Amino acid sequence: MHCLRNCWHQIAWAEELAEDAMLARTVLGEDVVLFRNEGVASALRDRCPHRFAPLSLGKLEAGQVTCPYHGLRFADTGMCVHNPHGAAVASLAVQRYPLVERHDALWIWMGDAGAADPGSIPDLSFIEACPETAKIRSYTAVDAHYELLTDNIVDLSHADYLHPTSLGSGFNTRTKARITEAEDRVVVAWESDSEDAPPAFQIASPAKLWTIVDWFAPAVMVVRAGGHPVADPAAMLDTLNLHSMTPATETSSHYFACNTRSFKLEDAGFNAFLRGQLLHAFQVEDKPMVEAVQRRMGTTDLWSLRPAMFPSDRGAVCVRRRLAKMIAAETGS
Repeated sequence: MHCLRNCWHQIAWAEELAEDAMLARTVLGEDVVLFRNEGVASALRDRCPHRFAPLSLGKLEAGQVTCPYHGLRFADTGMCVHNPHGAAVASLAVQRYPLVERHDALWIWMGDAGAADPGSIPDLSFIEACPETAKIRSYTAVDAHYELLTDNIVDLSHADYLHPTSLGSGFNTRTKARITEAEDRVVVAWESDSEDAPPAFQIASPAKLWTIVDWFAPAVMVVRAGGHPVADPAAMLDTLNLHSMTPATETSSHYFACNTRSFKLEDAGFNAFLRGQLLHAFQVEDKPMVEAVQRRMGTTDLWSLRPAMFPSDRGAVCVRRRLAKMIAAETGS
């Protein structure tokens, strides 16, 4: 797949993986099974080496997985610890992937295991710092290439048209984005001293507004969005949001999102309102549109279609070019 392998990819929210259950996910075209042993999460290739049955269809007992087809049992290290048909030899081992639980999420490393440095996971400590009463997590499976989902966040001018009743107000279209590039990061910022606030912000207009997208390779983005009425700076509302895209296959992706805020921290009514707004935007508006784009493209190679480009596309183009350079360096192509 056309994606970085020597990096951390979010594979699940930690809360998705119960102690007594297994979770099957496809990442970069490889089938993976997740499970816990005494609370510690592990990831193995979801394929028995005997007849290639999905281990995720088997039984999980005492932190060990039993293949449902012929009864081979595997530890969280990937080693076969029981073979009803003979010796549990080392050649029966299943591939184990480096897995880290951090920032309320599970992160998997699909490349060279010896290079898996947990310190390279982006700092998303704002997620842990936010109380659960002011945190909204979501997961959406999308039938589209992960870079199309990245484009959707890095170019937020679409919000003014696709989300007019929630996240759009014309602000991102009328405001010229400021772009900053680093080796493995791109920052795209829209800032205005007087604009109409999006309905979901619940800020009186005219308002001072900001939306800042901080992209980390390959597809992890932190979005800071907020503002305050021009006439009342003390009434500031500010949010930090994770948007994390992980390739499943060439034309399917895992989309993880987490909204956190610094206001109304224990307001259950507002949390329910905002959850509804965000889930509607992600799952009812973004998902079908990006999937429709993928179907109409008929390819994952955007540039081969020679798309018409606007100034608002500059941030997305910077991200795509920087990521392509990193992938080329990793693959030697």
